[in-house]
Amino acid sequence: MDVGSGAVGKRRDRILIVDDDRDARELIGQVLVEAGYLVEVASDGFEAMAKLPRALPDLVLTDLRMPGMHGVDLAQRIRRESDVPVVLTTGMETFDLCTGSEAYGAVACLMKPINLEYLLWTIDCALACRRDAP
Repeated sequence: MDVGSGAVGKRRDRILIVDDDRDARELIGQVLVEAGYLVEVASDGFEAMAKLPRALPDLVLTDLRMPGMHGVDLAQRIRRESDVPVVLTTGMETFDLCTGSEAYGAVACLMKPINLEYLLWTIDCALACRRDAP
C-alpha cells in the first residue's frame, strides 16, 4: 500500500513503516504523508524485507515487538545490507531493549504512544545524517 501519492511538500523521502498493528501503521502513515513523505507499509519484518528492494526506502520505522521477526532482527538485517537508517518504536514494557537500540543498528528508539512532533524531528535528523554521510 503506497499512501504517499497525494503527498504535498518539498520532501519526497520514502519511509517504510513496519508494524503489526494496522491502526498504528495507518495513523503514522497519514501523519508522514501530510508531512510530505512517500510512505510504504508492511505488517511484519518478513514483508518489510520483501518490500525493501522495490520500495527503496530512505528510512525504516519499525515496531520492536512483532510476531515472527522482531524489529531488532529487522534492524540488524537492514543494517547488514544497506545504509538505510532504522527507527524503532516500542511500548514502555520494553524500555530496557530500547535504551540499547544503537547496538541493534537503529538510530533511535521512540516510546509509544509516540509524540508525533518528536517522530518528525527524529526522522528529519536521521535523513539529514544519511544525506551528509560520506
